[in-house]
Amino acid sequence: MFTKATWLLPIMALCIITGGSFHAQAQRKKQKAKVDTIHMVTIDSATIRKNIAAMAKDSNRIKKSDTSVAILINRIEDYTLMLNEVMSSLRRGFDTVNISNGLPMTDTSLALIKYNIASLGRTPNINDIYTNKVMLEQLQRKLDSWQSTLFSYYDKLVGINDTIYSLRRDSAMRNIPAENELYGFYLGQITNLILKFHAVDSANKVNLIRIGLLQNKVANRYIEVSNLYEDMDYRLEQHSANMFARDYRYLWRPHRDSINPLDFFPVLKNSLHKSGKVMGIFFIIQWPVFFVWLLLAVLFTWWVYHNIKRIKQNHTEEEGETILQHTQYLYRFPIACTVVLVTTLSAVLSIRYPILFTEITWLLNAIALTFIFRQLLSPTLFRTWLLMIGLLFLYCLNNLLIEVTYAEQWGLLIGAIFSTILGYRLLKETALSTFAPPRFIRPVVKLFIATSIFSLVLVIFARVGTAKIMGSSAIVNTVMALSLFSLVKILMEAVYLQVEANKDSSTFISFMDYQDVQRKSKTFLAILAVVGWLIIIARNLYLYDAIHESISDFLSSPHQIGNSDFTFSSIIIFILVIWVSTVASQLIAYMFGSTGQTTSGKKTKFGSALLLLRLAVLAGGVLLAFAASGIPMDKLTIVIGALGVGIGFGLQNVVNNLVSGIILAFEKPIEVGDVIEVGSRSGTVKEIGIRSSKINAPDGSEVIVPNGDLISQQLINWTRTNRTRRVTFLIGVSYGSDIKQVTDIIKSAFTDRKDVLTLPAPVVQLIEFGDNAINFRVYFWVGDLDNASTAMSEVLATIYTALNNAGIELPYPQRDLHIRSIDELLMKKWEKPGKDEAV
Repeated sequence: MFTKATWLLPIMALCIITGGSFHAQAQRKKQKAKVDTIHMVTIDSATIRKNIAAMAKDSNRIKKSDTSVAILINRIEDYTLMLNEVMSSLRRGFDTVNISNGLPMTDTSLALIKYNIASLGRTPNINDIYTNKVMLEQLQRKLDSWQSTLFSYYDKLVGINDTIYSLRRDSAMRNIPAENELYGFYLGQITNLILKFHAVDSANKVNLIRIGLLQNKVANRYIEVSNLYEDMDYRLEQHSANMFARDYRYLWRPHRDSINPLDFFPVLKNSLHKSGKVMGIFFIIQWPVFFVWLLLAVLFTWWVYHNIKRIKQNHTEEEGETILQHTQYLYRFPIACTVVLVTTLSAVLSIRYPILFTEITWLLNAIALTFIFRQLLSPTLFRTWLLMIGLLFLYCLNNLLIEVTYAEQWGLLIGAIFSTILGYRLLKETALSTFAPPRFIRPVVKLFIATSIFSLVLVIFARVGTAKIMGSSAIVNTVMALSLFSLVKILMEAVYLQVEANKDSSTFISFMDYQDVQRKSKTFLAILAVVGWLIIIARNLYLYDAIHESISDFLSSPHQIGNSDFTFSSIIIFILVIWVSTVASQLIAYMFGSTGQTTSGKKTKFGSALLLLRLAVLAGGVLLAFAASGIPMDKLTIVIGALGVGIGFGLQNVVNNLVSGIILAFEKPIEVGDVIEVGSRSGTVKEIGIRSSKINAPDGSEVIVPNGDLISQQLINWTRTNRTRRVTFLIGVSYGSDIKQVTDIIKSAFTDRKDVLTLPAPVVQLIEFGDNAINFRVYFWVGDLDNASTAMSEVLATIYTALNNAGIELPYPQRDLHIRSIDELLMKKWEKPGKDEAV
């Protein structure tokens, strides 16, 4: 079966191989055109047929052969399919609408930044310079992504172009059928193929030109952005070098030594106008960031309300209220807590955002905390908090000012004095208040006072730019410290609500012990909070970039020990990955294993498979640690060799227990929750570990048993297939008792007992005639071995009462004493009293 696609590429290759353009030569040279070319611009089917017929006459270039028909058919099919695929890709086009629409926004941003740079005076605001740098970094990132997209498009077009023109070099297409009927059919197919080739070639050239022009526009703007970014870096370096140099006039000389006399309100107006434009551009570029924070807020709010609703549904009104009252923050202020969560995380993670966006998160955070503290703090402390919020608002407004003014200088002086007084007042109030403040509050307040005093000194000596940084940092650091403290409590309360809401469910959350979770996670969250606070301090002091660069250089600088090269970053990554895998392994064991709260008689559904999962996590962590740290994997063989030597010298027991643990996981002789006896100890299996297993003994102790002992010793598993257990006891009655009556009394003690199984039925057997009693052995089965002792106690009590009521004696042990010999003196002593008594 012949298709049009089958014929397309051969003719196209044949026509293009021939060289120049017939139509173009006829117009330019006014001479007869050669028939070995086809013009691809004005091509039509009639011209193609005419040229092919003419080329067919040239036996030097075209060969006629009927034996090559099969080859031509296969080639034309392949080429047609390929051109159809290429044309489909070209018709779908390359999405450059976002790039074309984004270029005007880029030009607007660059114009705004250029205008701001041109208007910078001798006392520029470092916040403004940093905002320019952040904007340029955002633009640079956006342009870089555009360049990557355009380069990928261009590579595809070049690949298409190479594919198209590779068809010209196919020598098999120089053959045509010699038979007339086949030649006519071939001619039609090859004509369609050439037309399709022409369309694909034209579309590809158009796309190449369009993508190339767009690449040029993007590249020009990228170069401009890079130059401005370097300029901002230079200005920041200059500011850091001259941080403590005088940058304005002294307060006591307002009309002399005027470096940059500007009015306050025009500067404020221009600053707010510029910040608004920057914020608008930032929203256009980074709108997904806003969407992510909004989505997080919605999900967290839903989670809190859902758990509160479930707690109220699963408990009575009084019980539910008692449970919920344990949450100081979330139950009373769910919306405010959500705002604190989102804004605090944003303040910590928003390293490369404009100053206006960061300040908006600060203010929203402070407002949310105000709603929470209104009911938690004493009136005096709450008024102090409101004063701090007022200071925060003023410093945020001051940070937006592009240049320094005389009014701003006085404002910084008053703000520093007021902050110092407020800090001393806060120290006094926290010492006298009955409210128990966090342990960190006094060091934080002392740092607040020290920073405020430093800002005051800087203002007096006309170091206004640095004074602004110190004053703003003092108030922001204090507010964010309280915010991070509140965030830790909010997260802990969220976990508490989740645990309480799912206690009656079958999920793994129901097995969690909140007190245990709180104890393990509180320290970890506190460490993260301290790290976040240090990040905020470094950013507010504009030391983050320098610290980050110094740490990065230190960690990434190569070191050498012998023939081995390493960096501290690779070591940290290696240790961190191993630590994370270890914590993950422990977390899996905790969440899906036995936590000590499982209901008696129930085994965890995951069982010993947890051990395999934990081993997989640890093994994967080791391999990932080697790969992530850049350590060659062949070095792992050295480690394995060293372990082999260690095993040979002294790690036999460790390896034995490890292999035994793997055997336990695959063979599964025991599961978590089984009641077992090994050696002289018995109890319930709490955890099957990698090296050892834990057993909860009936006396409350926790027995650590090496896995090797569980494999090598005789082990009794009472609950391997079920939890039924046979109970046996002996009972004896006095001689002369009715055996049938005794048997009936014993059997009647098992009637209507829920714990005692009817199948198999209880058995009473007379086993022997003892020295002083007729002995019976009694067997019965209980459905749950945990109830065996209780059931036997109740049965024995019932039997004892029934035998007493029936007058059947339970005899004491009796012995007959036979005296074979006795001392004669003793006999005489015994006889004399007898005689006297007789007398």
